[in-house]
Amino acid sequence: MVAIVTTDTKQILVEKLIEDLQADSNNYYLGIGKSDAWNETDTVPTTITDIGTTRREFRNNLQSIQKIASVSYVAKRYNWASGTIYQAYNDNQTSAQNGQYYVITESNRVYICLRQGRNNLNAVHASTVNPDTTGTTTSPVTTTDGYVWKFLFTQSATRLTAFSTSNFIPVEKITATTGLSNIQQSQKNVQDAASVGQIVGYRVTSGGTGFTAAPTITVSGNGSNARAVALVSGGAVVAVNVDDSANGFPFGAEYDHASISFSGGNGTGLSVEPVISEYGIGADPRDDLKSTSIMFNSKLVGGAGSGDFLTGTGADFRQVGIIRNPKLPTSRSAADSDFTATTGSALRILSVGDPSAVGLSSIPVDNPISQGTSDPKSRAFVDKVTGSSSAATILYHQNENTGFKPFTVGGDPLLDSATPANTGTILSDSDGEVNPYSGDLLYVESRAAVERTTAGTEDIKITIQF
Repeated sequence: MVAIVTTDTKQILVEKLIEDLQADSNNYYLGIGKSDAWNETDTVPTTITDIGTTRREFRNNLQSIQKIASVSYVAKRYNWASGTIYQAYNDNQTSAQNGQYYVITESNRVYICLRQGRNNLNAVHASTVNPDTTGTTTSPVTTTDGYVWKFLFTQSATRLTAFSTSNFIPVEKITATTGLSNIQQSQKNVQDAASVGQIVGYRVTSGGTGFTAAPTITVSGNGSNARAVALVSGGAVVAVNVDDSANGFPFGAEYDHASISFSGGNGTGLSVEPVISEYGIGADPRDDLKSTSIMFNSKLVGGAGSGDFLTGTGADFRQVGIIRNPKLPTSRSAADSDFTATTGSALRILSVGDPSAVGLSSIPVDNPISQGTSDPKSRAFVDKVTGSSSAATILYHQNENTGFKPFTVGGDPLLDSATPANTGTILSDSDGEVNPYSGDLLYVESRAAVERTTAGTEDIKITIQF
């Protein structure tokens, strides 16, 4: 059996994910964690698998979460560069990555290529004229190098800051009708000018032989007003283009299907297929750019959330994830109560009495701590310590490296495993602000250690491609 998942399906999934995130009943969070090293050399794992162990370890290592409020469709990024041969839009392309048929310019404008430039011998040549020169008109424009470009939209600096990378640019459809900015209005004008079922180009599948003149091209289908013209070189038809010999580009409209026939020219064997834009070029740039990816953006500013996000010496993370609808710990609220705050800490909390003056009250982050005189001991990694020589609070996590034996309140002394002389008495062991084992885990990423400072900001962008 042969089957495909269509682009429509992928776009529906992206749209439903965005709608789900924006629903009042849901809360999506960016989570960071994994303060302890990956291994002796702190080498990032080269593979990650969607299995139970992966999911559990992310939750075991979770430090902090912050609500995600910013999300967008994104498409593959192609910067316009002089000397590059660009492809013409082709409805047979499965994705934008199959060819560079659109560009973003230095002015942050996005143009789609509808026709390649050709030299005097009808051979395709590189683009040398910046499409910016065509402006933001709703009609295609032919540059002096022979390329035909159609303006789609301009991206604002704000959206580019939030959702652009070296690989992706944001893309959206303007649905509002009032209160639009100038750049939004220019895109809305393009959307409104588009007609369904346009034939925006022609694909020559066989150029034939024996042509001494350009044959006459006839378009037949259930639409109207599409016109085309053939170019001949070396006895073959090398291109069939939209006939723009008169003013405008006669793409026609309302074609669901069409066939191409020819007469004259003295040749045989010509085969041509129409390139049909189902909704019309520019009607929805998400379709034009074959966008099936979504980008989440979240900025972690210093010690966000009154210290929920740790900073300072040793404060780092090695994992990033997305959690949907996490819960409060049952010790803090009734079962299945949603966590809804903007930020929260998932680390467990030890209250320690009588820490030695030079010991647990100033233990370095990432140091292991333990309790017990014989194995199996209770062990954990330290994420943060606050306090004095008489009392201390330790934020910690346990994972597969430490085991999960709980600490005992009032039991054996708590020890700094690196400096056994540093001891204290456990007064309490309590849950953090959020239950790390709750909610839907949608994304997990492993990376090299990221050090966090009070003055620093991490701009985290997560792209999910369907």
